[in-house]
Amino acid sequence: MYEKLFSPITIKGMELKNRVILPAMGTRMSDHKMVTDKLIRYHVARVKGGNGLNMVEVASVEPLSSPKQFLSIAEDMYIPGLKKLTDAIHEAGGKAGIQLWQGSIAVSFDPAAIMYVASDMPVSAELTLPGICVEQIHYIADCFGKAAARAAEAGFDCVEFHCAHNYLPHSFLSGGINHRTDEYGGSLENRARFPLEAIRAIRSAIPEDMPIFMRIDAHDDYLENGLTIEEVAQFCKWAKEAGVDVLDISRGNIITPALKYEVPSLDLPCGFNIDNAAYIRKETGMLTVGVGRINTPELAEQILEEDKVDMVVIGRGQLADPEFCNKAKSGKREDIVTCVGCDQGCYDGFSNLDMPHITCLRNPAVGLEAELEPVPCEEPEKVLIAGGGIAGMQAALILKERGARPVIYESGDHLGGQFLLAGEAPRKQEMKAAMLSMASQVKRAGIEVHLNTPATPELIAEEKPHTVICAIGSSPISLKIPGADGENVVNSHQVLGGKVKVSGTAVVIGGGLVGMEAAEYLAENGCKVTVLEMLPEVCADIGPVRKICVMEEIAKRGIATVTSITVNRIENGCVYGSKDGNEESYPCDYAVVAVGSRSNDSSALEESCRSEGIAFVKVGDALRARRAMNATFEAQEAAVKFDQPEYRAAISKAPKTVFVTGGTGKMGIETVKQLLARKPKFAVRMLARPSAKNKELVKKIADPYLEVIWGDMKDYETILKCVTGADYVLHIGAMVSPAADKYPEETLYTNIGSTLNIIKAIKEQPDPDKVKFAYVGTVAMTGDRPVPVNWGRCGDPINPSAHDYYAMSKVFSELSVFDSGLKYWVSIRQTGQYPPDQGAGEEPIQHHQNPNNVLEWSTAVESGICMANLCEDWVPEEFWRKAYNLSSGKGWRFAHWELMNFSFGPMGIRYQDVFDVTKCALYNFHGQYYTDSDLLDDYLHFRVIPPESYRAEVTAEMEAMMKNPMIAAMMPNTQSMKENLEKISHKEMGTSWMLEKDQEDWIHAFFGSREKQQQIKTVEEGYEFYHPSEENPVYMDHGYDENKALEDLDAEDIRKAAQFRGCELLDETIPDIYTPLRFRCSQGHEYKMSVNAMLRGGHWCPECQRNTWHYADMARKSPFYAQVWTPVHGNEDDYSIPMRFSAFDIWNELKEKLGLV
Repeated sequence: MYEKLFSPITIKGMELKNRVILPAMGTRMSDHKMVTDKLIRYHVARVKGGNGLNMVEVASVEPLSSPKQFLSIAEDMYIPGLKKLTDAIHEAGGKAGIQLWQGSIAVSFDPAAIMYVASDMPVSAELTLPGICVEQIHYIADCFGKAAARAAEAGFDCVEFHCAHNYLPHSFLSGGINHRTDEYGGSLENRARFPLEAIRAIRSAIPEDMPIFMRIDAHDDYLENGLTIEEVAQFCKWAKEAGVDVLDISRGNIITPALKYEVPSLDLPCGFNIDNAAYIRKETGMLTVGVGRINTPELAEQILEEDKVDMVVIGRGQLADPEFCNKAKSGKREDIVTCVGCDQGCYDGFSNLDMPHITCLRNPAVGLEAELEPVPCEEPEKVLIAGGGIAGMQAALILKERGARPVIYESGDHLGGQFLLAGEAPRKQEMKAAMLSMASQVKRAGIEVHLNTPATPELIAEEKPHTVICAIGSSPISLKIPGADGENVVNSHQVLGGKVKVSGTAVVIGGGLVGMEAAEYLAENGCKVTVLEMLPEVCADIGPVRKICVMEEIAKRGIATVTSITVNRIENGCVYGSKDGNEESYPCDYAVVAVGSRSNDSSALEESCRSEGIAFVKVGDALRARRAMNATFEAQEAAVKFDQPEYRAAISKAPKTVFVTGGTGKMGIETVKQLLARKPKFAVRMLARPSAKNKELVKKIADPYLEVIWGDMKDYETILKCVTGADYVLHIGAMVSPAADKYPEETLYTNIGSTLNIIKAIKEQPDPDKVKFAYVGTVAMTGDRPVPVNWGRCGDPINPSAHDYYAMSKVFSELSVFDSGLKYWVSIRQTGQYPPDQGAGEEPIQHHQNPNNVLEWSTAVESGICMANLCEDWVPEEFWRKAYNLSSGKGWRFAHWELMNFSFGPMGIRYQDVFDVTKCALYNFHGQYYTDSDLLDDYLHFRVIPPESYRAEVTAEMEAMMKNPMIAAMMPNTQSMKENLEKISHKEMGTSWMLEKDQEDWIHAFFGSREKQQQIKTVEEGYEFYHPSEENPVYMDHGYDENKALEDLDAEDIRKAAQFRGCELLDETIPDIYTPLRFRCSQGHEYKMSVNAMLRGGHWCPECQRNTWHYADMARKSPFYAQVWTPVHGNEDDYSIPMRFSAFDIWNELKEKLGLV
């Protein structure tokens, strides 16, 4: 069977066991240009599946233009990894080639990679990329040769020269791109000069018996003055003379709609490019590889039998089924899992940089060959599968392969679910065929199936399965508008399923994938169709390749589209909607609703399983309506992991719900990512402001375990909605600088109000003691800590800098948490998050730091791990009801000038050369080295990134970016940055503004006095930049015997501690350290505060922070506070600075409003 396909072929010194080639498809499985074990397992799986030649994906030949997401062969350091790959392929019985590549404009997604272009290319009105010079042409041709030599050294059996798809060699060859007027442009002979030089360099660098393949487009599509097939054939003859042995005839480019031919979807016919290959083969007499949706052994055999080509590429067919070749050869054709051309996992997965690597709708184990391998079960457990769609069948087949006992209960009269329905859409018959084939596989596997039998709690109780996999799918969403229940209003499923006959004029409401398919279906059946879509574009949920095809079909069929319209009613044969503030109407005979689907209700099944102690997991649309690719992945994951102890423990109880504020900020997004990485253990509920920026960000992290609630955290009802049902509340969100500096009053209301809202909402829960609350505070609360008080720990005096309303808001928020009366809370005092935000780059805060001011930073990733880890069951009871300083450790201690030099050094800029140090503050900016930050890591184990290697990687990436002329041209130089910083200092709140406008309160805060500012030396006069010593940490006196546990302190201990703070304890008894006690401060204010807040938090009289910052007076009356003030200011800086807004008054106002007084 398939004799031609599985006949051997010899090419020079390389013998292949069959005519099947796995092409050089991009996988994104490399790591910083290096081979990974993941990539090796991917290739070995296809070799073991019977493939003849594995052509390894594009490898950059030139170092400066190598994107980090792709392999590189541009330097010798890559050889060992490539050798490990070829050894593995050879050991498995295969042959290996590698594709040599220079990507031209295709490297643009990596800012560190230089874009080499064939001729001048305008990028914008201001910037034109110059075409490479002759010297660079010779250099890159030489790079191809050196890369080929490395390929031979690494053990590859052949190489492939990439001369297609607008990459640099093709860009020279094509008259549609090459506009040069020298010897490398103009005629075909001239345009062919560079690629031929590269081929000769390759040929001379490798053994004579090592074959050279060349991938080339049959012709240029959609490209004016592009290559004709006759020109390509002529070039191929020259390439043969230069040393090419085999032609790999492809099609498509990345700058026009011809992209659809590169990774062709089901919209193109199978084998669409073979006749082009046959023509070129005939013209050149060369060995030729056929490419273009060859996804069955029958088609491959037919092409070879007809003598059109010598070998065939079966790429995505072997993604879908690594055993494609073995199954075809051994007579198990019916068991081949066929590629359906959806492009969801391969091209969409490759082009979407938010996905880790490619995958496949039909085979979720692509790139996860180890993680999702169906290893045999220890016990043949019964697994009940509710639903027989694609997810249910995928789970059943994997379970059967593992030796488990799957049982499918399907409510309908057939298997296949909505994927069968999808197969009714135009050009998607392959999907229907795939589902029918999958159903046949289920039957052949002997899997028990019950049709017309929905899974019920009673049935589960009777079956007593080990696990229930819920795959009951989703149903179309109905519109909630007047007229939506009319008899001529139908949904897309009814249309595609043939349940209703639509004729005449139709308006489709919804322009996503399903809506456009319904529109095409209707147009194909004679309807005049208009599509209404609320988003700015139709096809927004369709990948780039399929979108091209669908949009072309829409135009061809005359389907009208209207975007940015909100449909509000259907009446009297018209659909009405609002667009640009106006009402518009669209007459129709039928309205077809295609606004998405909603998961079918599985709550009764879940409750039944939970009560019976049966593990329960939802997959596919039953979890949340999405793509089929999500359904098959989740189904296979459940089938592979259902009996693994950790996974079983997670699905044996409902996911813990974690409510996160600030989830779109730096620390918040990393927290959300960390939590989602641990699904199904956690389900995340995130509150976010409904800004366009946030909505785009949320799209990138969309996940069925992520619920996004759009709203404002100042609104109590919104917070109550978010807190209700949550197991953990992570309050990361806040207004921070520079916004906090511009809008201080709003900052106070937002930050204090949101914290109080959360406290009240937790107290409103049926059992508040079950909710764990993590509040994120800030190092800014402890304020200015220059040498010699640059060491600190929790319990040191609260000391917010003057004019810092962000810090003030966090002081009153944290105090509220300390004395909330909640059983489980913690305050994580956030430090600077690395990498730093660029938001302050144009703000006066740039000059608010002393150059030698210190800060102990935390990486954003490790901050996210920290927050996620505190949601784990292993966190001990003793962790709660305390404050902790968060940092990534002593390796992240920087003086301000050091951090700036680290950040700007790769740009050739030094702090000393751009900042006028006489305009940089002496005081009043937060920061310290921590003596206690290891304590938090001891509990939560979040420090996983070696500081030195992380910083080295950041520096190397910046240096690489600066080698890119286009990036370097956009970066500031020393002079421009110096001028800009001077300009910034004159903005309101800037230090020059303070001095020019004689803003006495600001001068006091940041310099102490004008005289002190005038005494600051310039760099030329010898200003001293230094890294404050990390030797001999200093511990401030907290006013009590710290050898005693806080809980063991008696009234006398507390009385002495209060006196040390200039206060008087008014209560006689102390019930515990968490109950607020009555105190009187030195100013005569009476207030209530817990021992915990006072001693562990460092808080003091809140009313003393009502109207002024009067720290000199505080220091005179509080020996505790004097420890942070007097060593820095002595008795000289005796001033009081009025507050524009009172955090104290706002705090009391909000507490009264919420009934928390």
